[in-house]
Amino acid sequence: MRKLNFLFYLLIFFACSSAVEKINGDFQVEWRLDKNQFGTNASHQATFIFQNDSDQTLTSGWKLYFNSVFLDVNARVLDDHFQIRHLAGDFFVLAGNDEESPALKPGQKLEISYTSTTPFFKNSHAPEGLILVKSNGSMTEIRDFKKSELTVDQLDKAVGKQGIIIPTAERIYKKNEIISELPNEEIPPFLPIPKSWKYLGEPLRIKNAGLGVLGDKVFEQAAKTVTQQIQVGYKPENDRSVKPIQIRIAKKESIPAEGYHLEIRDQRVLILASDPKGAFYGVQSFLALMPADFWEKPSNEILLPQIEIDDVPDYAYRGFFLDVARNFIPKESIFKLLDLMAFYKLNKFHFNLANDEGWRIEIPGLPELTDYASKRGVSEDESDMLWPFYGSGASADNKMGTGFYTVEDFKEIIQYADERFIEIIPEIGVPAHSRAAIKAMEKRFEKYKKSGNEEDGLKYRLIDPDDNSVYLSAQNFRDNTICVCQESTYSFYEKVVLEIKKMYESNQIPLKTWHTGGDEVPKGVWTDSPVCDQFLEENPDWPQSELLDYFRSRIEGFLKNEGIQLAGWEEVGLKESQGEIIPNERFANQDWMLYAWNSVPGWGGEDRAYQLANAGYPVIISSSANFYFDLAYDWDPREPGHVWSGVSDVYQAWKTVPRQLYLSHDLTIDGIPWPWEGQKSRFVELTPVGKRNIIGVQGQLWTETIRSVEMMEYYLFPKMLGLVERAWNGDPNWSNLTDRTTQLQKRNEEWNEFSNVLGQKEIPRLEAIFGGVNLRIPTPGLKKVGEEIWANVENPGLEIRWTSDGSIPSQESNLYTEKIPFQEGLKFRAFGPKGSASKVSSLD
Repeated sequence: MRKLNFLFYLLIFFACSSAVEKINGDFQVEWRLDKNQFGTNASHQATFIFQNDSDQTLTSGWKLYFNSVFLDVNARVLDDHFQIRHLAGDFFVLAGNDEESPALKPGQKLEISYTSTTPFFKNSHAPEGLILVKSNGSMTEIRDFKKSELTVDQLDKAVGKQGIIIPTAERIYKKNEIISELPNEEIPPFLPIPKSWKYLGEPLRIKNAGLGVLGDKVFEQAAKTVTQQIQVGYKPENDRSVKPIQIRIAKKESIPAEGYHLEIRDQRVLILASDPKGAFYGVQSFLALMPADFWEKPSNEILLPQIEIDDVPDYAYRGFFLDVARNFIPKESIFKLLDLMAFYKLNKFHFNLANDEGWRIEIPGLPELTDYASKRGVSEDESDMLWPFYGSGASADNKMGTGFYTVEDFKEIIQYADERFIEIIPEIGVPAHSRAAIKAMEKRFEKYKKSGNEEDGLKYRLIDPDDNSVYLSAQNFRDNTICVCQESTYSFYEKVVLEIKKMYESNQIPLKTWHTGGDEVPKGVWTDSPVCDQFLEENPDWPQSELLDYFRSRIEGFLKNEGIQLAGWEEVGLKESQGEIIPNERFANQDWMLYAWNSVPGWGGEDRAYQLANAGYPVIISSSANFYFDLAYDWDPREPGHVWSGVSDVYQAWKTVPRQLYLSHDLTIDGIPWPWEGQKSRFVELTPVGKRNIIGVQGQLWTETIRSVEMMEYYLFPKMLGLVERAWNGDPNWSNLTDRTTQLQKRNEEWNEFSNVLGQKEIPRLEAIFGGVNLRIPTPGLKKVGEEIWANVENPGLEIRWTSDGSIPSQESNLYTEKIPFQEGLKFRAFGPKGSASKVSSLD
């Protein structure tokens, strides 16, 4: 009965809601953080403050809708006259309890406080996407409302001795003390670091020399790439008196797959490879030898280093995952990402095209998927679009919440990737994470039913309408899992796969791998479904506890019949047995490729990837603790992002040891020092079979907390370069040492080298390449020594600027070169050559 009353409440609201008004500047909304507690009784208390300074009364019956990924679904309002109701996902409503919310007359102020069993870490975790709905149904988006903001020192005091290390200026300085600037000629030439390299002489500055590119026919794409890209920064006048630059790309069978030999002597460039991919990567390395300003504008001069490089990747699978369902990323930005992936020699693009909050690819024959489920905003009972998750706002005009790729768009993306030797791996996750598809197919069903053709409407239906199963998904949905007991579910999935497969085939590119998702299936699904009850009665060989296996076996059979490689998250290969999570032998050695993500230090699954690999599953290391790029860079409250698996910066990604993941951690998720002693006895080690089954690594970017393309780039760079290094070079040298002290010393040395390459070469290039990347610059560390202040930064090559008048440092501010006298109000900031800037650091 309560469920029916709640639905009626929503219908009344949304039936009246059509126009979106602009907020009256005299009506103010503020969110204030009142208490923030960590530890055993972790929680926060906050207050919504409404101030009516207008000359009109806000009539009773108003409601405030808002988004919060980080709010407890059972958040409690401290005023009995109000309540916060969780609608779905991160979407909530603050409204009157048993009676209407009171009127707010001119000059009146109203404060409504609530408490949530979640501590508050990040300023970006405050409520967003506020929509005030008046009693007449009109909607007002409140975009720029006031919010409390934590400082580093406030959070440090709140956390206390809970173990989480808040990056104060002093702690950053101490962390950076292992970094020292190395001479440019002594550090590797680029990332990923080549296996071997040596300079053969002084660089050659060449002016107006012609350019000739010769390549074996099999290396046509590599020759085309170097011919196009060299013109970005070099356009000579072709002086015939100057010896031309000759670039030759030739075959050498003895070079391993994807490897290359690059040699530059005098004005001759030689690239040798045994296959087209190796030749392409040789070209990328040649381009990586160009200085950063090469990528800004063409010149009639070029600086050629004389160098010899031999290089080969350790892993055949070097991947990057992007979720465009939670928030949409336009096609042009996908092209730029593919360019960056190719430049850094990544070769798999795992493309998450659908999830609970959006469907992002056109499927011929199923228009509802994009006409309806690609849009987010406010409409009657989600009649026109999905709810406005992640701050999308009341209107479907929001470019992050709304959007999809047409068939032609997707074909262009496939082609663009293929030309860069990148395989696109589409993911349509099932059976969970399917709310957008479910809602769209219900729209389809209702359309056909109204036209008197209910039978056709049932063809692709994804739910049992009489299912009363109660569950809550990891992302707080109660209706996101498809019914695995009815044939229409399989008809839908096969239709989607085959339509996408056609898009590949029309480009004469095979669909090699399909990712089925398979993660985070909520407990409780299908337990009160009449359709499933009937299925179980008719199929006694499949008990209720194995319905998920039945579903996966059906999907497996279909994909195998289509000649497609099976892929899924680690849950596909796991099962629960006597309270433990163990490998599921049913799908082992059945060509499933699994992505092992849940290695949060301290949760007990640190070796799960190895259990799966030893059991016969090919495994991609996708460790959330190291390779989830939507995790915040650090615990600074100004730094946006998730923290559920800790925090992750470029160092955290770089120090990953794919075949010894337990060496990748220094702290548990709770901030407790990682117990190094006896690790090999606590964790499963890889068998010889298991070692062969660790076939690659992948970084992930989920987009719940991303609000723009610029923000996406900020999350990725330079963090992704830690992944790039580990994908190409596998387990680092320091991980092979057995003495812990020696191991840490060697790790520090290798990190210092990597950090120098990052600051002296890659960050300047990223500011310029492909139009420039909106990257993160590390915050400077500070230390007071007597009456002086010392500063440092993680990446040598960056500048530190400072001010003493309280203003925010700019590139024109004082350049820090050595310790300076301490005074109150000093502010510091680090900069890249083209102006990319860090957050402000101070000791105030």
